[in-house]
Amino acid sequence: DIMVPIHAYATVKENDTLKTALLHLHRALYTGSAGHRTLAVLDEYGNLTGFLTVRSILKSLEALAYKESLQGGRHLPSVSFWARLFLKNKIEKIAGAKVRDVMRPVEKIFVHEDTSLTEVARVILLNRVNHIPVLDKEHRVVGIVRSIDLLDVIDEFLGS
Repeated sequence: DIMVPIHAYATVKENDTLKTALLHLHRALYTGSAGHRTLAVLDEYGNLTGFLTVRSILKSLEALAYKESLQGGRHLPSVSFWARLFLKNKIEKIAGAKVRDVMRPVEKIFVHEDTSLTEVARVILLNRVNHIPVLDKEHRVVGIVRSIDLLDVIDEFLGS
């Protein structure tokens, strides 16, 4: 009842560049009523393979800057290390990376269409994820439940 159908979810392909993904993410966040903060990543056959979040993109920038600081002989991140995350050449370098190299792969964490909201909340909390695929009886992804969707249900229940 609360899932976002996969056809209505903001998606990107595994082989797209991060630059393309950022355009999709920006559009998904600021246009329409959905306000998706995460992109579902699809393979060439349309199967869900991962999720791309702002956090995964920032982690990629951090990893790139940290790798380069190690090459310079440094071992601990400094203030300049964090500042280098936002240098234009670093951002351009990561913008050309493929989504598949940055995304959080879909693990064996999912729920079924008939899973109770209580169980969905438990699975999300137990696995420390903010979104979870919903499978039909044939084990195909039919939608995604976001933690924010659960908050909306709680808010409605409380009569806010």
